[in-house]
Amino acid sequence: MSVASRRGLAVLAVVLFINSVALAQSESTPLAIVNGAPVTEDDVREIAASELDALEAKKRQFETTTRGEEYDILQTALDGLIAERLLTAEAAKRGISQEELLNLEVDQKKAAPTEAEIQNIYNMNAQRLNNAPLESVRSQIVTFLDEQKFDEALDSFVASLRTEYGVESMLEPFRVAVETEGHPFRGPDEAQVTIVEFSDFECPFCRRALPAFDQIKEEYGDRIRLVFRQFPLNNIHPRAQKAAEASLCAMDQGEFWTMHDLLFSEPVELEPASLKAKAATLELDTITFNACLDSSKYAARVASDIRDGTAAGVTGTPTLFINGRAITGAQPFETYQEIIEDELRRNPR
Repeated sequence: MSVASRRGLAVLAVVLFINSVALAQSESTPLAIVNGAPVTEDDVREIAASELDALEAKKRQFETTTRGEEYDILQTALDGLIAERLLTAEAAKRGISQEELLNLEVDQKKAAPTEAEIQNIYNMNAQRLNNAPLESVRSQIVTFLDEQKFDEALDSFVASLRTEYGVESMLEPFRVAVETEGHPFRGPDEAQVTIVEFSDFECPFCRRALPAFDQIKEEYGDRIRLVFRQFPLNNIHPRAQKAAEASLCAMDQGEFWTMHDLLFSEPVELEPASLKAKAATLELDTITFNACLDSSKYAARVASDIRDGTAAGVTGTPTLFINGRAITGAQPFETYQEIIEDELRRNPR
């Protein structure tokens, strides 16, 4: 090896050493000196890890919310442009103005406000109206209802025109990426539609949604993969946290879904003693299960699910993501079906 080569290697070694020292210093920047010893940024971050994780979840939630709002703006603008072009085409086809078309198909066909509707709006807003007599605000209420019925009639007419003229929208639905790896699931990995459910075992609305989920499984079979993630609402459901942990302790023994079903069928009995009794009922290894539950083995994992759900925009349960498309609350089967059918059309096999 030449002298020049040796010098080059020596210089390289020095540079690498300096860079490694600089990297180590940057990762452990002193933030304070106490009695001659440094308190590093790593030390501080370790102590504040849970708060920093929560902050990161909030940042991700803000990004998700902002992207969702952007999508809503684009969708509204697109729908408006489509409606305008359809109305223009239909008016030209009939040889009339757009104003005449709207008068014929919307104004003359919209329903008039009924007395019951007027009374209902008044009852719901009496305080806002300073409890003014109905007759003194009747015209305002009628105007509000009339505009509402105009919009409904217009939407119905535009929907018929979309079918008649044919409209193909290429704007993809708004989707949120939600992690599924390592979480309890039903259905094949290659399913066309993946549904991620964030749920709470003490939540009455989650329990109310179960028949719709059963109908989804029955209707779509292996075309659907259902993934369960924990989202106990600890501020209002004090027993939901331990119930979530219990389901994961049961998962260790291959019985997540049997425990899942049992927890929802007996929502009042979610104290630790009751959870242990349920494990015995399911003939689990109770020594292992009880140790898992008592040690809070899965508390951190439940907290991680909550952070991920928060970042994805979850604020209540149940919240589902159907191929990333969010839908909140206990909805009827038909509401889920509409999105599932749309996803199956978009992902034919």
